[in-house]
Amino acid sequence: MKYKSVVLTKKGGPEVLQITENELCPPNNGEVQIKVLACGVGRTDIAMRYGYYPFAPKKPFVPGYQIVGIIEAIGTKVKQFKIGDRVASLTVYGGYSEYIYLEPQHLVKVPENVKSEEATLLILNYVTAYQMLKRVANVQKGDKILITGASGGVGTALLDLAKLEDLNVYALASKHKHETIEKMGAFPMDYNSTNWMKLIKTKELKGLDFVFDGIAKSYIDKGFSLLKKGGKLVEFGYPSFLGMLSSLFKIILLNSFPNGRNAEFYGISGAYKKDKSTILYDLEALLTLLKDKKIKPIISTRMPILEASEANKLLESGLVSGNIVLLASELL
Repeated sequence: MKYKSVVLTKKGGPEVLQITENELCPPNNGEVQIKVLACGVGRTDIAMRYGYYPFAPKKPFVPGYQIVGIIEAIGTKVKQFKIGDRVASLTVYGGYSEYIYLEPQHLVKVPENVKSEEATLLILNYVTAYQMLKRVANVQKGDKILITGASGGVGTALLDLAKLEDLNVYALASKHKHETIEKMGAFPMDYNSTNWMKLIKTKELKGLDFVFDGIAKSYIDKGFSLLKKGGKLVEFGYPSFLGMLSSLFKIILLNSFPNGRNAEFYGISGAYKKDKSTILYDLEALLTLLKDKKIKPIISTRMPILEASEANKLLESGLVSGNIVLLASELL
């Protein structure tokens, strides 16, 4: 039996993603064979494609940072899962495929009454947002925060989770995406406007408690300047390899001055390599919130798994509010 995957063949635009055919083999003793039901498409996939993501494997490889799927075969040494279990995994790569082979320590069971396409968005975007809010910033009820790039996958996850924490949220995004942001309970501002910083300073005379920045470049300095004493900027953007280095340098520089504020760079891949347990623990917590209908990921577009190239092109267009999800044919 054959199955298909979308392979990144070389550095470049969406056109370098090519469909290949593979032989479907039994899993190794310590692995499970998973039929992929849903896979999110994110900015990290784009960073890998252009060659500036530090945790990408050697090309050619199959991108796809997070999946939800159903176990169809199990290795002889796997005891904690069974055939038919639906599972979620932070794969980092490998998700643009009809099938994937994974070790059980990377898997979390998905509750029965949760949609696969919504669950897959929790794995990267929501875990990133959740950990930044709860583990990095340790936000408290009533805190005042700014989210840049608020209409993207992590941005909308931050907005959704901020409601649960009763935070006062300022959200920076393109004008045509403000309706979505307002519906999520935040105060939208146009990043093309010249007075959004002045507006925040007028409304928040003491400054903001936290800034969550996914744009980088000049927004690091701008966001940092809006913090009150004791405030923190949390950076999570990967604009480019050089941009990432520039962001790290800026954060180091900002932290070198004793001004009562600080900045930190958050990267989920690095966190996962250091400690899988917190990522998987937080994913389980988020799946419970989704099961209980306390959060609702925004899905802008659903596409077949093998149309990953078109999905990447759409994401790069900047026209998406929310998330793009690749789905198996039976879920379309």
